[in-house]
Amino acid sequence: MLDGLKMEENFQSAIDTSASFSSLLGRAVSPKSVCEGCQRVILDRFLLRLNDSFWHEQCVQCASCKEPLETTCFYRDKKLYCKYDYEK
Repeated sequence: MLDGLKMEENFQSAIDTSASFSSLLGRAVSPKSVCEGCQRVILDRFLLRLNDSFWHEQCVQCASCKEPLETTCFYRDKKLYCKYDYEK
């Protein structure tokens, strides 16, 4: 009977260990990241961070001309710009 109690304690620690393991894998992330561009929750596997804000990959476009920003971007007033529109 004492062995049964030990197994139960070990079983509980295994459950606790698997819960912390899943949180390391990102399955138990509680605060949701919101895209700065569209204000929707980001459900993608990876987060794209520009400055101190998160973005969907498809939302990374120039605020003025709407062209996708693939290699570089310029940031002003929480908006992204291509080099041409940023300099205007």
